[in-house]
Amino acid sequence: MSAKMHEYPGWNKDLRWTDQRRGERRDATYPMGIHYNCHGAESEMLLMREVAMMLVMDRLTDKPDWHVKVFNDDIADKWRQEALAWPNDDLYNRIMNISTRPNMTEDTLSGWFPTKPKDILNKESVDYCILELREKAKHFERTGVIPTLDATHSIAKSDSVVSTELHSALRDAFSRLQADQASNRDWHPNTDEIVQDLVHPSMYPLVYDRSLFHPEEVVGVEDAIDKWAGKGEVIPRRPEWGEEPTQRSQRFGFWGYRSHDHETSIGGSGIHKSYWSTTYQWLPANLTFTEDGSVKFSSYINNLHPTKYSSIYKDIERLIDTALPLWDQCLAQFKGYHIVGAGRHNPRIVPDNADDENEDNWDPKSPEEMLAREPAATGEPLRQVEEPAVEGEEDLEDTELNDQEELDDHWGEPPNIARWKNTRQPIFPQPPPFSESRVNYAINPENTLRSQFKETGLQIIVKMASIELTPEKPEFPPGGWHVEGQMNEHIVGTALFYLDSENITDSHLDFRTLTSSYQDDWDVGQDSFHWMQSVYGARLGSGSGSSCVQNYGSVVTREGRLLAFPNVFQHRVSGFKLADPTKPGHRRFIALWLVDPFTRIISTANVPPQQAEWWEDRVFGGEKGEKGDGGELATSMPPEIAQLLLEKGIGKGRIDKAMATGKLGHSKLPQEVLGMVNKELGEALPMSREEAEEHRRKLMSSRSAFQEEAREGWDSVEYSFCEH
Repeated sequence: MSAKMHEYPGWNKDLRWTDQRRGERRDATYPMGIHYNCHGAESEMLLMREVAMMLVMDRLTDKPDWHVKVFNDDIADKWRQEALAWPNDDLYNRIMNISTRPNMTEDTLSGWFPTKPKDILNKESVDYCILELREKAKHFERTGVIPTLDATHSIAKSDSVVSTELHSALRDAFSRLQADQASNRDWHPNTDEIVQDLVHPSMYPLVYDRSLFHPEEVVGVEDAIDKWAGKGEVIPRRPEWGEEPTQRSQRFGFWGYRSHDHETSIGGSGIHKSYWSTTYQWLPANLTFTEDGSVKFSSYINNLHPTKYSSIYKDIERLIDTALPLWDQCLAQFKGYHIVGAGRHNPRIVPDNADDENEDNWDPKSPEEMLAREPAATGEPLRQVEEPAVEGEEDLEDTELNDQEELDDHWGEPPNIARWKNTRQPIFPQPPPFSESRVNYAINPENTLRSQFKETGLQIIVKMASIELTPEKPEFPPGGWHVEGQMNEHIVGTALFYLDSENITDSHLDFRTLTSSYQDDWDVGQDSFHWMQSVYGARLGSGSGSSCVQNYGSVVTREGRLLAFPNVFQHRVSGFKLADPTKPGHRRFIALWLVDPFTRIISTANVPPQQAEWWEDRVFGGEKGEKGDGGELATSMPPEIAQLLLEKGIGKGRIDKAMATGKLGHSKLPQEVLGMVNKELGEALPMSREEAEEHRRKLMSSRSAFQEEAREGWDSVEYSFCEH
């Protein structure tokens, strides 16, 4: 029975094929947040109060036995007081994602910050949190999974679903890989030899015009090297794709400008071509579902030897089985314009009347009420706007970031009205009665990944890494905002397992999403959005709006935690350092990236192993206990073939030894035969490590430019309430 041939972007389908454009709909879509025009990736705007509530609930669900204690009224009352005691300044800084570093000064602060409101949290909002947590506790009892930072989109976490036995097996796997790689550690480029890659998709990726390829999915796991290494046809890079981007394009056609290689502007269907690599693609491994519903690799994991580490394959299969329910919890599908998935998909609190003219939005409600409270207030100076507090210091001196704008807004008005508008405090809306906004966290069995894709299976990209800190290198710096992959990989979900942390400070992941720039549903008058600015923490004015980015908060990344989230979130890792600076420390984790199950991409089932080391072990004889029936090959090889291999960086140690001992073969090939061998063998030879590292360098350079452009794209789309 012949293997099934699929349609793959970059082979028999356009490289830049995607159904993520706004104009292209199908029955179901997993949204991606790589680009602003990816359908379904936006979040609704969230009140600062609601983000604070999500932060409170996430923190409370980190407590031991929270799912039991939340039903104890005495403990719940204590938690209410704990939440209400959370400093308003700290909440504000977290919600606005303002860094609080000791070296921050007024000169390093940039951007526009709304006036810091009072009482971001209140009793009613914290009461709502307790009621919601009681519902989540029931779901946790059934599943072991906690939906967190959930509004339009959701994150899932669990500290209990990975069994102790699996956790131990994965620790052993890391120890084995690190021991085997001790003589030749792969330090991730540009990390100052702090991040050790044990398995990373940027090494030996799919390289157009270089990688061997099979249109059918024929390459398996056990047979990947013995049967398929060196076989296939070189996959071509097509001229019509254009050149590989190596720097930011500076051509933001989808952000309001047009240029010859952009398809459209905001609101259209275009995605700039630089969002695809024309040279590289990470290679996922394919998995099938067995009769009992568990997953099994049907093709090898790129950069993890398929026979030497067969037990590690089984451990990763078990980890994927464990991660699937978390993806089921947080990966919602869009069907048309409707969200289909478990849990919450809408804000908890939506104002009834957001217009500035609604006096219930302000305290005091009117100039008259202000004067009644402060009969001698005339002549009082205008309110100053506070900057964020800095760790280790008192608040920075008051600045006037917003005062001039507010003065300009009210120029020419009677003094009492102007003063009232500049001193009034916004009143946050209260959450609705919890009984009116109950959410079903249960997963529809028909919507699980196992159920929907039991016939086609899944494609997953695997990464295994260890961050190694020492007294000489005691600190890991914060990462940058990013969404995983490029459009080539079609990644829709991430799962991270933090399997080992030793002697390091706490760390977390920050999350944010895009929002719509239009916000057409708001019924507010012309220039009557100042209350909204105050309670949403966003600048909404025409021509001067803040970026359409919604901060969701952060989740602690502690040992034993499995964390999953959809690829609609930009995320970044916080920095951390040695807890005891005199001793070494580390953090080890496994990343699993889920390829859109609706979009089949080229995988290791199509591309035979490219690692020269694996091929050498098979051809020349492997390490003790490994396969390899060609141990004497180097001693009988014609010298011309040996020289060709050396020029390609292959078999150096073994061939050099044969040359040095005079044991290399002596037969010479005819010139015409040598020419044929050189042509045929040259294409079939795998990549040397040096060649793979050069491809990784180019791939990372291209992706760094892409990530910078993507971040700038997110930041360049701004709110504009000019027509409201």
